[in-house]
Amino acid sequence: MIFKRGRKRGSDSAVEDSTEDVGVDELAEPAEAAAEEPTAEDEGEGLEALEELDWRSSGPYDITEVDSISSTEESPKIDLGSLILTAVPGSELRLQVAEETGEIVSAMLVIETIVEPPASANQQRQTYSSALELGAYAAPRSGGLWADLRDEISRSATEAGGTASLAEGPFGVELRRLIPVTTPDGEEGYQPSRMWVAEGPRWLLRGIVYGQAAIEDDTDSPVVADVLDAFRQVIVRRGDEAMAPGDLLPLTMPSNVSQELEES
Repeated sequence: MIFKRGRKRGSDSAVEDSTEDVGVDELAEPAEAAAEEPTAEDEGEGLEALEELDWRSSGPYDITEVDSISSTEESPKIDLGSLILTAVPGSELRLQVAEETGEIVSAMLVIETIVEPPASANQQRQTYSSALELGAYAAPRSGGLWADLRDEISRSATEAGGTASLAEGPFGVELRRLIPVTTPDGEEGYQPSRMWVAEGPRWLLRGIVYGQAAIEDDTDSPVVADVLDAFRQVIVRRGDEAMAPGDLLPLTMPSNVSQELEES
């Protein structure tokens, strides 16, 4: 596991999210293809029933739902305060820091997936890069925050010149977006992402997926499965503090990393 620290303009709102280049972005064609994407309103019909189902039987978990958060060789844990992650072999953890406050606003796992070709195929194995940006937010006891937020997030995407659509995902209603971006080389295109949201006891966990896992529809594919497994293993520590719905749950630097930074 490799740690990196990055800086970004942060926000305490669950509506705000990163469009930072994480080095794994796949650009869609910048012209008509994006404009033809169905809107979130178009896709939203018929998805209401998904809100009533329990999508957390296999994680993510509330801290009260796990027996132990101790790190082991088989299951190394990274304690970030409100989020406890399980380290994925060969992945890189990037902690994003708000420029204005110096506070950690999100944790991003960059995940490399190696896909072996069929034994009968005369092909080399392929390596694909994806990223999972994580943030946890306070939510009402009754739930339902995601239904309110995704309309606002979709609106922000379209106002930025992109598109947003809703679909059934591994945690109910999934939000898919194409956001216009310019690469460091000056190439213009659209950055695809998909947003997974799980709601637990007074919290909402959001995962924004970038890279190869954002453009593959099959959740059983090795690329999506690796990112999905990382999201399911997240443990949320909400705390007892009174917070307004949508407020970001604070993240802290892991103790071992803090010590290394002080020594350096």
